Amino acid sequence: MRILIADDHRLVSQGIEQFIADSGAGEVVGVAYTIKEIKEQFSALQPDVLLLDVAFPDGDGIDAIPELRKLCKSTRIVMLTMYGEPNVVRRAMEQKADGFVLKGNGKEELIEALKAIGEGEKYLSKEAKELLGKNEEMTATLSPREREILKLIADGKTTTEIADSLYLAFETVHSYTKICVRNWVQSTPPP
Repeated sequence: MRILIADDHRLVSQGIEQFIADSGAGEVVGVAYTIKEIKEQFSALQPDVLLLDVAFPDGDGIDAIPELRKLCKSTRIVMLTMYGEPNVVRRAMEQKADGFVLKGNGKEELIEALKAIGEGEKYLSKEAKELLGKNEEMTATLSPREREILKLIADGKTTTEIADSLYLAFETVHSYTKICVRNWVQSTPPP
């Protein structure tokens, strides 16, 4: 497999590159440290796999996925990040990432992910599956209307914008917002 590593931390990128070389899991054909470099190398190299972090100085890796898909539809995209939060995993999966591995999982997990991806499968680390489950537990307790409003809130819409777009009164949306927050608090286990 031809692999492009995209991580803004040079030391981390070099470590991943060395590990892949030592393991024989694939050939690293490039390393990118910014979203701009990712796009340039992605087009030029057409890698089989992109190991993609979330945070870059010039943007968000997850937000870049749709544009990257347009540049090369056949490349498999695996999120490799330290951001172990339900909304990060959910966003990555919504943008059609092929895999999700947390950096804290270790080298063996990365090799397992690369093997699965190489065989055409999707791959979610155990922790990523658990994080998605927490997100699903939260939304499972909400009604369809509550989920719709919660999604609009997550998209950055104001209460007034939500009310206007759903043809609801401001007070109705405000009440739904309180219900969403209350249900979320009740469904989230204490730390």
